[in-house]
Amino acid sequence: MLVGNGFDIHKHSNDEKLVLGGITVKGPGFEAHSDGDIILHSLSDALLGSKAKKDLGFYFPSNESTPKNISSVEMLNKVLEIIEYDKVVINNIDITILSQVINISKISESIASNLADLLRIDKKLINVKGKSFDNLGVIGDGKASACIALVSVKDA
Repeated sequence: MLVGNGFDIHKHSNDEKLVLGGITVKGPGFEAHSDGDIILHSLSDALLGSKAKKDLGFYFPSNESTPKNISSVEMLNKVLEIIEYDKVVINNIDITILSQVINISKISESIASNLADLLRIDKKLINVKGKSFDNLGVIGDGKASACIALVSVKDA
């Protein structure tokens, strides 16, 4: 069994659409070079980490070598190629959204369903939950939101 973890944080922006787990949801989006999907960014980092393949920024740096506003789904698909996803079995995925702004309980099932589709796995293997920051710090002030992802895999 192999384990990887990922983390991502972005500042909120009312000028951007909110994309989480590959779907657009209601709320303020994120300032980012890509679409700012904190779930797919942290999940991609966790998948890369599980196979010791560096991190998302190595493959998609926030500069001109990465297309501006690139879809995080496109980034995830590239990560799946890098880790040779066809040779991997996912045991489970655990995702925690850290936010004072986003109410995950209302959208967690939709996010888990979309992640299951993107990864071609059973939705029962994916847990999506949220935690607030009780008005503490940059997340608690509603200026940013973050995501932590943990993935457990085994070789197929």
